[in-house]
Amino acid sequence: MSTSAESARSWVEEKKPSAEEIQSVIDKLVSRIENWQGDDEKIQGSIEAVDYLESQLMPQPLATDPSSDEAPTLDSSTLIPDAQPIELEQEVKQATFEALKAQLGKSLNTKP
Repeated sequence: MSTSAESARSWVEEKKPSAEEIQSVIDKLVSRIENWQGDDEKIQGSIEAVDYLESQLMPQPLATDPSSDEAPTLDSSTLIPDAQPIELEQEVKQATFEALKAQLGKSLNTKP
């Protein structure tokens, strides 16, 4: 039986291996892939198996219970609580905007 993502998935579902066991299999597959001298298509299943197994080692996002009564809350606190944004005069804002517009207009109008 050749190694594939499907066989790796079946192995994980049936055996429920530990992270160390999964990593051991990944290491063996990577070694096989690195030492492979044959046709690339014949080793593709091992590559897919490594991809699947590595995804099993990544932390899984916490599942949220859709039936939960708690609604998500919006954190509207300031990002920098001790600082106030800089107040620019309207003329400075307008001049900066016009300079940016001119700069972007030049780069958009030039053709390579």
